[in-house]
Amino acid sequence: MAVTETTRESWASRLGNAVRGIIGGIALFIIGFPVLFWNEGNSVRTAKALAEGEGACISLESVASVDPDYEGRLVHASAKAVTDETLADLDFGVAVNAIRLERKVEMFQWSESSRTEEKKNLGGSVTKTTTYTYSKGWSEEAIDSSGFREPGHDNPGAMPFPAQERLAGEVRFGAFRLNEDQIGRIGGARGYEFATNYVCPVATAQRYGGVLYIPCDGVVATNARSVVSEPRIGDVRVSFSVIYPHEISIVAKQRGGTFSSYVAKNGKKISLLANGVQDAAEMFATARSNNATITWLIRLGGFILMFIGLSMVLKPLSVIADVLPPVGTVVELGTGVVAGTVAFVCALATIAVAWIFYRPVLGVALLAVAGLVAWRLVKRARERRAARQDAPAAAAPAP
Repeated sequence: MAVTETTRESWASRLGNAVRGIIGGIALFIIGFPVLFWNEGNSVRTAKALAEGEGACISLESVASVDPDYEGRLVHASAKAVTDETLADLDFGVAVNAIRLERKVEMFQWSESSRTEEKKNLGGSVTKTTTYTYSKGWSEEAIDSSGFREPGHDNPGAMPFPAQERLAGEVRFGAFRLNEDQIGRIGGARGYEFATNYVCPVATAQRYGGVLYIPCDGVVATNARSVVSEPRIGDVRVSFSVIYPHEISIVAKQRGGTFSSYVAKNGKKISLLANGVQDAAEMFATARSNNATITWLIRLGGFILMFIGLSMVLKPLSVIADVLPPVGTVVELGTGVVAGTVAFVCALATIAVAWIFYRPVLGVALLAVAGLVAWRLVKRARERRAARQDAPAAAAPAP
């Protein structure tokens, strides 16, 4: 099941689009600088705040009572997060004593995927061949099939039941109450297990393991296994995940009978929460690791912004050269290398400047590396130019 569409874009149209993209490319390239600079500062501030917090943190021996001596202090504690509330899903008759109850709804639907192949033609035009293929699968979102290229792959439309999440309004941590943000960050979800005598209010629903299956035609299947192994378009399956009361660990500022974020001297906030029993050192080590991971991801993002921006700026060169497709391919590879190299040097230099501002010693070393890379590139370019100039003279016959 596939359908193919072929379109042709002229050389003039491609060149016009490439020229118009220069402005967007310049904007992306420029945006990369403040993103990278801010990221380094944020990383340093977070690291300093965590170091300050770890030095000031006090581990509570017990949370059975609120000790006023620790009011306003950054404290660490481990205890069981509990609630008296029963969270209920009335549509499906599920009720459980839990911190969070989440309903997951999926529908068996058609999905469309596409793959486009481009062929450069003599003269600079491009022929694009797009192949659309169709497959069946479970999806949490309603897939609109009205725009599918090939008819006969129709989906029902809206989901019969929405996804849903319920949180306990009050969760206790010993003598303390957790705030809404902390309740939302508690993890450790497990699949809900239906009781053996469970009866679903949805008459056509069938239970198979921990999942409810609802047939698209409203007719109860004689064998639940057939609904699982041979679903039809429009069939729905519903499952639940639950966060039950369990042990957690917290690092936060004690404030009355609850907790709030600790504000470091540089203004960064500290509020850590982990599942299970963890000591303060483990929690701060995890926070530092997370900070490093986020820093590297944003560094990569800043570099990609610069690379894409420069590639857009240089795009007209490869389009012009595409009048002869082999030449255009070579030029495109060359501009890609140039864009990547310049983006790398600019990103490295920006990070170095930021480090000079935030971490002077490391910043100077990194800036030196960036300068060395740039110097080597310039030197190699001059050597190649000189070699090309010397080649004709060497090839000339002696008089």
